[in-house]
Amino acid sequence: MPHPEILPNVLRDATPAQLERAAALNHITLFGMDAVALGGELRQKDGLSWTWTGPNGESIIPFPALDEEKAGGQLDDLIEQYRQHPPKGAGCWSLNPPQPRDLGVRLLARGFQPGWRPCWMSLDLETMAPPYPTPKELRVVADNLTSLLKVEGLPYARAIIPPPSPDQGTIDQFPSGFPSPGQPAGIHRYIAFLDKKVAGHCGVLLTTGPYGVAGIYHVGVVPQARKRGIGKALVMAACLYAKERGYRYAVLNATGRRMYEQIGFTWIGDGWTWWLKTDRLLAHPPGKEQVQLAEAIGRGDLPTLQNPPSSFREEDLHRPLTNGMTLMQLAVHCQQPASGEWLLAQGCSFQVLDAWDLGWKDRAARLLSEFPQQANQLYGEWDKTLLHIAAERNDAELAKLVLSARPNLKVRDKAYQSTALDWALHFGHEEIVRLLR
Repeated sequence: MPHPEILPNVLRDATPAQLERAAALNHITLFGMDAVALGGELRQKDGLSWTWTGPNGESIIPFPALDEEKAGGQLDDLIEQYRQHPPKGAGCWSLNPPQPRDLGVRLLARGFQPGWRPCWMSLDLETMAPPYPTPKELRVVADNLTSLLKVEGLPYARAIIPPPSPDQGTIDQFPSGFPSPGQPAGIHRYIAFLDKKVAGHCGVLLTTGPYGVAGIYHVGVVPQARKRGIGKALVMAACLYAKERGYRYAVLNATGRRMYEQIGFTWIGDGWTWWLKTDRLLAHPPGKEQVQLAEAIGRGDLPTLQNPPSSFREEDLHRPLTNGMTLMQLAVHCQQPASGEWLLAQGCSFQVLDAWDLGWKDRAARLLSEFPQQANQLYGEWDKTLLHIAAERNDAELAKLVLSARPNLKVRDKAYQSTALDWALHFGHEEIVRLLR
């Protein structure tokens, strides 16, 4: 351990809220470093920041904190910039709650899709678990030079690894006003070798200042070497590196929460993401009236819906948004049953899942009874059936309803080529398994 007199200026004795903030700032540092490493930059206008790496790169809007009165105009300006100079795609990350709280509604109205929810976890490095058993032939080494691009099946093999060097672009070179936890020293990468072959890797990014922490990233193990403790060994090596340098906390966005809990990480909160497909934006850019209508639906703003502006057109109710969602699906996603009722009164249709998720279970049952073929309807980009969704959610009541319509139990989703029973088995939802069998 470092001598007390040379301990780094980092976060200590933190609350969960402070740890979430530290995780966000560490991610912002990573996004900025990635942009610089790709020859791009962090841009900023009126307090809204985003990365830019050209038309072949993805733009990231990292953890915006926007004023409620100005947010709409700022997002409109950014969308227009994306239209004029389209990136390959764009994503927005946020803590919970977003700032402003209706940030998600505003983004969805302008063409973004709902994304996955980051799972923020932290580890007090003073309470790390002891090392886990690993294969005798496993070797974990610090290595920022070895290329991993040709390692078959290795997750995050294409992750950018800026060198841990004083020459690396640092946060103080980024736009003024961009939130900063301090100057990073680059990502330190660890590679696991099993029988002299690459089996996995991970990276750790150290930042300093009031929110300085060790951020853990890019944890990946090749399929044939999983469930042997290699992922844990990599993460613990990265955490030990940070601990030896006087850091108190490690933070990460967990994709496998159970593994990190075994090391000692604890959950501190869930974030939000939204994603923009620029081909959809260019093909069907959102108009001002469509944005206003979508925002009213997403907020459950009945006064606006009942007294729409003069430019309101009835056909707008039946036109999909830029992100492909119907207005009814938007009402469902935002949990606005009042908006759903208003749309029904205007003649808009709904699907079984729409009714179920808005709490209209009697309507869902009547619709499925009248149109039993909807039991096999495919939802989302993964082509999930209602039974896949019931298995994923562990919703036995929904599964029983769908089974009453005698669905095709052999339908497989597009992502994993698995049946609903396969999904139930994967998640360990035993009641759903019994129903499907």
